[in-house]
Amino acid sequence: MREAPAIPHTESPGASVSIEIDGRRFRLHTEDSSRSIEVEVATGERVPLRRWGFGAHLRALDSHARLEGAGLDFDAEGFALDVLRDSGVPESCFTELAPLALWWALCGLREPSVGVLPEGWRQVGEVRARLRPWTFAERTQVLEASLVTLADGARELSLERYLRGMLDASVVEWVPPVALESLDGATTAALLEAVVTVNADPASPEDRMLEASGKQARVLAEMTLKLCRALGWTPAQVWATPAPEVDRLLTMLKLTEPPAPPPRQAPASRAPRLSDFPDAVVIQVEDD
Repeated sequence: MREAPAIPHTESPGASVSIEIDGRRFRLHTEDSSRSIEVEVATGERVPLRRWGFGAHLRALDSHARLEGAGLDFDAEGFALDVLRDSGVPESCFTELAPLALWWALCGLREPSVGVLPEGWRQVGEVRARLRPWTFAERTQVLEASLVTLADGARELSLERYLRGMLDASVVEWVPPVALESLDGATTAALLEAVVTVNADPASPEDRMLEASGKQARVLAEMTLKLCRALGWTPAQVWATPAPEVDRLLTMLKLTEPPAPPPRQAPASRAPRLSDFPDAVVIQVEDD
């Protein structure tokens, strides 16, 4: 589903607005104070969609998103039906309102705020969050805690646990202060997008070269690891260092390396003797 345009913000309870999603027009009646909407269906009735919250959003993702290879398989229809069931919408309206349900859960009533934010801060819904990438240790701990053992002994990733752990590690501060459980679905979706972006830093040219695995990749890996071991740097620090400085460091490391030990020589070979053969009979003669 393509992202729908945001509804114009209004302070007047009961305001009526019309939006178009995937070529279909929906007439909405908003109740801004309660964060709920009513939508007119084909019969002319108004069907309410109540506030979709943080916990429901993560549980629905856990049910309808699956890791498939390197990507994520998302069952949009199943997710939308969970949103509709959560509001008690009659099943006869499911097909008609499924696109709107996705919009309601992922976008909501709010307009995105504009303006320049300090480094590390992101606007998510009506709040601002200061984010940081999680550490390797934090990610490993969350991943292990998110693996659920099934009845047959297999282990399966709980996406809800994993996302909660990632948010706990990466969200440093809120303005205004809020609790995760108090967020609505649209803010939750914006927050997840921002945190995943922070933790999935776009690959650098060096990363892409390493993934290619050729001769250049091996040279880069050897040089990078050599400097990391010697200086205690990270690969990113090595790659950000000016090339002439890297050349100087490599030259100094080469000059200060201990000389390699001479290669061990194999013992000189000799012609086999009769006694070396397995079926030989050896007679030993000794003087008294």
